[in-house]
Amino acid sequence: MLPENFLKSQPIEYSTIYVDMNSFFASVEQFYNPNLRGKPVGVATSPGAGGSIIAASIEAKCVGIKTGIKVAEARLICPDIAIVHDSPNSYRSIHRQIMDILHATPCYVRAKSIDEAYLKVPSYLRTRPSVINLVAGIKSSLLDLYGGHILCSVGVASNVWLAKMASNSQKPDGLVMIHKAAIAKFYQGLSLIDLTGINWRMAKNLHAIGIQNPLDFYDASWKYLNNKLGINGGKWYLRLRGFEVDIVKLKANKSISHQVTTMPNPPSSFVEITTYLSKIAITLGSRLRKKGLVAGGIALYIRFLDGNWQESSFKRVLFFRSDAEIIILLKMLLKKLKITSKVTKISITLFNIVDSDQLTFNLFQKTSGLQLSSAIDKINNKYGKDTIIPLSSYSAGCINLNRVGFAGDLIRETHNPTDKQHYL
Repeated sequence: MLPENFLKSQPIEYSTIYVDMNSFFASVEQFYNPNLRGKPVGVATSPGAGGSIIAASIEAKCVGIKTGIKVAEARLICPDIAIVHDSPNSYRSIHRQIMDILHATPCYVRAKSIDEAYLKVPSYLRTRPSVINLVAGIKSSLLDLYGGHILCSVGVASNVWLAKMASNSQKPDGLVMIHKAAIAKFYQGLSLIDLTGINWRMAKNLHAIGIQNPLDFYDASWKYLNNKLGINGGKWYLRLRGFEVDIVKLKANKSISHQVTTMPNPPSSFVEITTYLSKIAITLGSRLRKKGLVAGGIALYIRFLDGNWQESSFKRVLFFRSDAEIIILLKMLLKKLKITSKVTKISITLFNIVDSDQLTFNLFQKTSGLQLSSAIDKINNKYGKDTIIPLSSYSAGCINLNRVGFAGDLIRETHNPTDKQHYL
C-alpha cells in the first residue's frame, strides 16, 4: 500500500491560493512615479555603478535585466534603464494595504514574504467557480487601488508549494489552477531547478541517482526517494503529489537578528565599527522590548573585504534588553576579534530568547539603562525613528539599516508610511 494512504490529511482540490506580486519593488516605484511607467526600471541598493539590482520591472525583465546583477552591467544591457534607490517604507506600506485586501476574504491568510502570501480556502468555497471568484475579487481590489500598476500572479492547488509553482508559471497577472489529474502534465517541460527549493547542488545530486527532470522525480517511488534522500526524499514524494508538508505552526522567537552591509564606505577601525554596532544594537533592543522579550545570548559576525570572516559569541549571560547592555556586550565581542581588513558586512544575533514576564529579575540588577531605553522608545515612537540616538552611533547617522526582508522578519513597523511623495 502506498504511504500516502496511511495519512489522515489528504490533498484537497482548490484548497490553497498563492498570491505573488509581480516585480513588486519596481511596480511600487512605478505606481508612485508616473514618469517611470512603461519604462525599464531597476531598483538598486545604490544608484552607482557598483550597486546591485534587487528588483527589475516587467519591462526591464523583458530585455534581460535580472536580479543580482550590477548597475553597470544593467546599463550595458539596457542603456535606457531608470535606476532608482530602494524605498523600504514604501514597500511595507503597500504590503500592508495588500494584506488588508487578502484578510478581507473569508480565507486564512499568511504572508510568506513582503510580496508573497498564501490563503487557505474554507471548506465551503473549495470549488473551481468559488475560487475563481475569490481570485477575481482580489485582482479587482488591486486594480481599484493601484490602477493596474501593481499586479499579481495567482496559483491554485492542493498545497502551498504546488500553488506557488503555479503562480510562477504565468506572469504577469496570471491565474493557473492545478488539479490532481493535471499534476504530471504540469511537470512536463520543466527542469529540476525550475522547482522551488531545488538548487544546482540538489539537482546534481538528483541526477546522480537517475532523476533527470521533474517528471522523473514525480514518478519515483516513495521507497526509492526515502532510501536515496532520507526523510527529505519522503517529503518530496508527498510534496510533488500535492500533500501539505510545508506549513509549520508559528513559534515564539528563538532568536532575533539583524545584519547590514557597509558598502560603499566599509569601516576598518574599532571606533568606526562600533558606530555600526551601536546603531544595530538600538534596532535589536527596540524589537526586544516591543515584543516583551529578553535575551540571554549574543553573537557577532563580521565579513571582511578580502572575503574572510570572523565570529564570536557569549552563549550564556545575564538576561538583557536595554540598548546599553547590548552595546557593552558587542564591544566585548569585537575586542575578541582580529580586524584584518575593512568590514563589509556585520550581523548580530540575540538568542536564548524568553518572555520577560517569565523572569524574576535580580533586585540588585541596575535598571537605569532599561528605563533610559524605554524612555527613548517612547520618544522615537511618538516623534519618529532616530529622533534620539546615542552619541556612539551619531557618526553612523547616514547608515541605512532600513532594509526589507524577503521572508521571516519582513514587516518591521515604521512610523514613516512611505519614502515617496504621492504623485497621484
